[in-house]
Amino acid sequence: MNRTFWLSLSLACTAAVGAGLPAPAQQAAAPVASFDASVTNQGYRLRSGDQIRIDVLGFVDLSREQTILPDGTINIMYVGAVRAAGRTPEDLSEHLRSQFTGILKKPVIAVSVMETRPLQVNVVGEVMRPGPQVFLPQTGAMATGGTQGGLTRRVGVERISNAIALAGGVTHRADVRQVTLIRQLPDGDQKETVNLWEALQTGDFRRDLTLTDGDTIQVPTLPADDKITEDMAQQVATSSLAPRTISVQVAGEVKRPGSVDIDPRSGLLNAISAAGGATTEANLEDISVARMLPNGRIERVALNLNKVSDGSQKVQVRNGDVVFVGRGGSFTAADQSRAFLGPLGDILRIFTFPFRFF
Repeated sequence: MNRTFWLSLSLACTAAVGAGLPAPAQQAAAPVASFDASVTNQGYRLRSGDQIRIDVLGFVDLSREQTILPDGTINIMYVGAVRAAGRTPEDLSEHLRSQFTGILKKPVIAVSVMETRPLQVNVVGEVMRPGPQVFLPQTGAMATGGTQGGLTRRVGVERISNAIALAGGVTHRADVRQVTLIRQLPDGDQKETVNLWEALQTGDFRRDLTLTDGDTIQVPTLPADDKITEDMAQQVATSSLAPRTISVQVAGEVKRPGSVDIDPRSGLLNAISAAGGATTEANLEDISVARMLPNGRIERVALNLNKVSDGSQKVQVRNGDVVFVGRGGSFTAADQSRAFLGPLGDILRIFTFPFRFF
């Protein structure tokens, strides 16, 4: 039956009792669900597979939970199929209110999100764990926030920065000025470039775009000759875009040589401490750090821990760095090479490159 028929029938049935549905259907007022205001306020757009609840104040028969169908619609008594996917909960509430105007007197309708369908996006480029990333379903129990992989998440809205965090954060080679969001549409791919570096500087994250299923986020590599490289790497390391931990190889005169996981904001001393600290034979004025640059070259930096401690030498430890603590006294270069070869094997060769002194 078409909507006109139902409208006529409803008006005829309610003439004797005033506008509204017949009295038997208007049982004790159903409480409007305290739907997740944060979902509405953050502009979350419903998608197929989401479970929602529709509450019509005073009409229990019209209030129920539904799962949005694969075609993006829900079925509403007296109204029929209504498109829900792509609307915010607030938009859908208003749309349903307009649909019931004339059927109900001053309809009050609330749409609440009970559970969101898992959202999958792809994150590629300069992130720690590139590949498909799946946001866990969110339920009413997570209405004020939740955690995933130890990261605090905003409920109901997934943005570019959230996907990057889910992928482990960016590497120190990431150019966060040109992060690209690619969305597949029926008429072709849509691309949008976002400057997260500017957002970190200004605190304005309005361009941190909301994601939808199947989106791809590309994080490019910094150009090798870009003057902002060092500054960006250091500031991003202390931001929400950074990985939770970085992996550094520590060798030479430390008590537990090998790979250590440290905070990305850590300094050289933190890396040495994570490896058990220096041995009594260590020469803390003879420390070297080797790293691979964006252009593929290996850079070796000679450091004096005393100067690092007093700030006269500065170094930001990065993921993938190799730290070597030399030995004092009459320890020969050949002995030093053999000691280094033990824990780290073939990467000894990177220390044959010339030093760069600060």
